[in-house]
Formats: sequence, C-alpha cells, structure tokens
Amino acid sequence: MTDAQETTLIEALKKVDAHGDIAPPYVQDPMTMALRQRAIAADLMRWDDSRGRYVLTGTGRSRISARNRAPGAILRFRRREDGDGSAQRKAD
Repeated sequence: MTDAQETTLIEALKKVDAHGDIAPPYVQDPMTMALRQRAIAADLMRWDDSRGRYVLTGTGRSRISARNRAPGAILRFRRREDGDGSAQRKAD
C-alpha cells in the first residue's frame, strides 16, 4: 500500500472512531465504499449490533497509534578494537 493510501485509510479509521463510520450513510461514493470494505477485510473495523455502528478493532486502534508514533532512531554501534586492553567474554 502506498503512503497516500495508508494516510487516507488512517484518516478514515479516525472518522470511524469519532463518528461510527467512514462517511455518513447517505454517501455512496465508490472510494468510501472501497475504504470501508478494505478496513473490514483487514479486520480494522467491524459492525457492532448493540451500538448500531462500526467500531474499531484492536488491530485498527494499533494501526492508528502506530502511524502517530515518531519513527525509530537508528543507532550505530562502534566496533570494539582488538587491542584496547578490555577483556572479552568467551562463550561457554
């Protein structure tokens, strides 16, 4: 999935969390319907009969929160010099 599609999906999931659906029920836009079906197929949201609306699953909530996290930092490790005088551990 491209970054633009992923961003659109995340925004749609935020709307589900706030309003109970990706768009109001009267909107029959093909893009909206495709987003809804993609989210259901990926187990990001499901229909809740007791509430009468769509709700996010745990996978959908983690998808939103993963997108909001800062990217991980890449750490570079220095190689230990062979002649630096420090004792090296030997495996048993």
